[in-house]
Amino acid sequence: MIMLLHLMIVAVVAGLLHIAGLFVLPRMAQEDAFSVFSRLSGPDGVTVITEDRLRQMPFVDPHVAIGICKFDLSVGPFRVRTGLSDTFLAVVFAREQHGILASVSDRAATSGALDVVLATPAQLERIAALDDGNEAIEEVRVPSSQMRGVAIIKILVDRPSSRPGAEAVIRAVQCGSEALPG
Repeated sequence: MIMLLHLMIVAVVAGLLHIAGLFVLPRMAQEDAFSVFSRLSGPDGVTVITEDRLRQMPFVDPHVAIGICKFDLSVGPFRVRTGLSDTFLAVVFAREQHGILASVSDRAATSGALDVVLATPAQLERIAALDDGNEAIEEVRVPSSQMRGVAIIKILVDRPSSRPGAEAVIRAVQCGSEALPG
């Protein structure tokens, strides 16, 4: 009976340590997605990560084409506009030492394009105040309390011959800060 009690205590302590490790490890990691992609991205517009570079990165699927845009919401709302690809497309917003902020897939696209606006809650209120109640909103609006981060555009490359097309879609992505509407 005592042995069973000791075994249960060990199991509970091990479980608690495991859960604590899951929460602490991302904050202690030196090479999170934000830091790696932030170093690789240019100051403006989209940066396409080459296939060779992707193969050198740990835990990155080489069957995905990736483009990076930095965002800074202190300048204004951040918009990502992209056409659609033949395969799966997603825009993922990552923030420093906090992981993924939000993710939007091509399923949210309207009129053959994906238009995502990332903004602070105050900026979103200002944008929403200008909406015409009779018109459909064709952009996806994502609130963010984090001011800086990276937008990661991912396109599934289902066969080697589709990589150039996927990278062309990424090169055509328009991303950047916008002035708040008056």
